[in-house]
Amino acid sequence: MTIQRRLYQRRLNTGLALAAAALFGTPAFSSVEANTIRVPGDVPTIQAAIDTAVSGDVVIVAPGIYTERLTIADKAITLASQFYESGDPAVIGQTVLDGGGGGSVISVEATATGSKIIGFTVQNGEDGIAVRTQAEVLNNVFRGNNDGISFTNGSGVVRDNLLEGNEDDGIDFDQASSGLVENNVVRSNGNDGLEIRLHNYNGPTLNITIRGNTITGSQGDGIQLIDYSRLSDRVLRIEKNLIQGNVDAGLGLMDNGRTSEDFRGASIPERIYVLNNTFSDNAYALTGGDNLIALNNLFINTPVLGIKNVDGSSIAAYNLFWNNTAHYEASNVDTNTTKIVDPLLDASWQLTASSPAVDAGTAYFVHNGEVVLDYPPGTFAGGAPDLGWRESSSSRYSIPSVSPETRTASKERSIPSCER
Repeated sequence: MTIQRRLYQRRLNTGLALAAAALFGTPAFSSVEANTIRVPGDVPTIQAAIDTAVSGDVVIVAPGIYTERLTIADKAITLASQFYESGDPAVIGQTVLDGGGGGSVISVEATATGSKIIGFTVQNGEDGIAVRTQAEVLNNVFRGNNDGISFTNGSGVVRDNLLEGNEDDGIDFDQASSGLVENNVVRSNGNDGLEIRLHNYNGPTLNITIRGNTITGSQGDGIQLIDYSRLSDRVLRIEKNLIQGNVDAGLGLMDNGRTSEDFRGASIPERIYVLNNTFSDNAYALTGGDNLIALNNLFINTPVLGIKNVDGSSIAAYNLFWNNTAHYEASNVDTNTTKIVDPLLDASWQLTASSPAVDAGTAYFVHNGEVVLDYPPGTFAGGAPDLGWRESSSSRYSIPSVSPETRTASKERSIPSCER
């Protein structure tokens, strides 16, 4: 059957399904078989393929440079390069979406909940991808945009991407946004690696988790949190990241909607977990927080100050400080569990076998009567968690490479090895 005939039949089936849903309350797409639409083989442009697709369809784009600004609306689809089928990381660099210097390269609108973007190089846009709903952004490269990925009242998963050389931020969270940012390389962006604005919000808790990333070389902060006038219903978890070589703070907290970093160490009242990270070579490592739990981290090689104004109801315990001009100031530091000693890292900021940070952390911690950390058995090697971003004898939290086994388990895995 030709693609034109298949698409005609799909539209007919979709109309029948919608009619059945209206009459009998059945799911609108329950009888509509998912389809793969290929660009340019079946449809000449990517936007035409998106417009043709219905929920559940997969749009596969052949290698090439496509100067289009794309919108996904009124459907949940997968938009992917041939990496989705082959697992070949080289395809990511060969399939380029170019915004032509204006607007968002891809807009995922509020009516496109459940869409996925997989396996492209996205460049030359105001935003590489603008997300206004729940979506997944997997295995892409973002370069030369203003912001790489921007969430506005959106949510979802950002995993196994490379975000580098964007003019402003690698990833933005604005308004009532949440999500998981995991196993990405975020490097050499013009302002912050990640910028998260805690706009005034009350409602179901918004969870933002930043885990297993390398966040390096930002011209501003590695991660910047910007607070507003009221306590919002948010919880942030910053865990098992390497935050290294950022010009300003590794994790900088600002308030009153201000983004120009001045190292004020704002008294943000939202709960922030800072767990098992390695902070190295940032001007400041961590500034601010009135309800911040900092456990099992390394704060090293800081030319100005390790941690500042981690006070109020905050606690910093089971951390290691080394080679900082000053280790901490105006902060609630548990000196009984704090180490000040060379962590003996290798060139990749990982612990060597003889490191005093091996098995030096805690899997369980109670603060002010609340259990604030409870790592279950099997999530760390040895008798206790190591300090820092990676266990010394485990690669559990490393960015995975593509192998036959991982291709079989999931086609949505590694960024290109040449891009690391």
